Amino acid sequence: MILLGPPPPPVYPWPIGAGPRYQPPAANTAVLDGKPVGRLRCANGRRFAVHIELFANRKVIIVPPGIGVARSGCSYPLRTQAPTGVVDVLAAGRYTLGDLFTVWGRRVRRTQLLSFPGRVSVFVGGKPAAGDPRRIVLTRHAQIVLEVGSYVAPHPSYLFPKGRG
Repeated sequence: MILLGPPPPPVYPWPIGAGPRYQPPAANTAVLDGKPVGRLRCANGRRFAVHIELFANRKVIIVPPGIGVARSGCSYPLRTQAPTGVVDVLAAGRYTLGDLFTVWGRRVRRTQLLSFPGRVSVFVGGKPAAGDPRRIVLTRHAQIVLEVGSYVAPHPSYLFPKGRG
């Protein structure tokens, strides 16, 4: 077998962190009630998928199901349906990582990921992304990794289930 270029980084099954900091709920009171959250409101339409992975101190932070889903069943432009990190993004619009965290009701900035302080490293498609993590634009089938506390070799891609835009 002939390899073209460097081999991919090793992939390890990192453990899920214990406790509510690593397994935060999806609940955001305004979203649950179907109220506007900043510029975001319930919306229907065609969606595409993005994969988000979160790590703190070399442990997985769960991206829970139900982000962006109101009690009434309406969905915001960004939503999750399973604890896989797959985010469904409304195709009619331009949405960012900051919009996802706003709908989730959680914080992300250069020096904080959820309740974890420290320098936040961001990788898109396995490559470092500089600047404010909130400004990362969500594009079809993007693989985005955020980590704080320790380095985890980011996955450059994600194998989306068949039929997931």
